[in-house]
Amino acid sequence: MLVTVAVLCLVFFVWMFPTRVVDESMSPALKSGEVVLCDRLGRFFNMPERGDIVLFQTQDGLFIKRIVGMPGETIEVVGGHVFINSIPLDESAYTVNYVGDMPPVEIPAGTVFLLGDNREQMYDSRLESVGCVPLDHIVAMLRLRVSPLNRITYFS
Repeated sequence: MLVTVAVLCLVFFVWMFPTRVVDESMSPALKSGEVVLCDRLGRFFNMPERGDIVLFQTQDGLFIKRIVGMPGETIEVVGGHVFINSIPLDESAYTVNYVGDMPPVEIPAGTVFLLGDNREQMYDSRLESVGCVPLDHIVAMLRLRVSPLNRITYFS
C-alpha cells in the first residue's frame, strides 16, 4: 500500500499534475471547465513541437496555448491565417475562427510563438506583453483530458 501511495505521489506531484481549463481561449480543443493532466517532465526529454499544447508562465499567471511558431521562423497573420516563412499553416484541425492581422515577427532562438485556438480571445504571443515565449517559461505539456469522461483524449 505504501508503494502505491509513493508511486501516486510521484506521478501527481512530480511528473503529471491536473489543472482545470478556465476559459474558452483553446476552444474547440479544450472547453472551460475541462480537467487536463499536464506533463512537467516531457519538455526535458522532447523538444516541444509545432501543434503541441503547452502551459506557460507569465507575470499574469499560467496559461494554456498551442505552439504555432518555432525558433528561427518568421510568423505573420494575414486575414486571420497564420503564415510561417510566407507559407500558410494548415490549422484546419483545430482553429475555427480566423481574426485579425499581425505584421511579420521573427521568432528568436530559444523561444516559441503561442496562439490560442479561439483567436478572438487574445492573451497569447500576439500581445506585446507576452510576445515570443522562452522555452524555459513552458511549465508543462498537455498530455491527457480526463474530464468530462465522454471527452477523454490523449494529446501526443
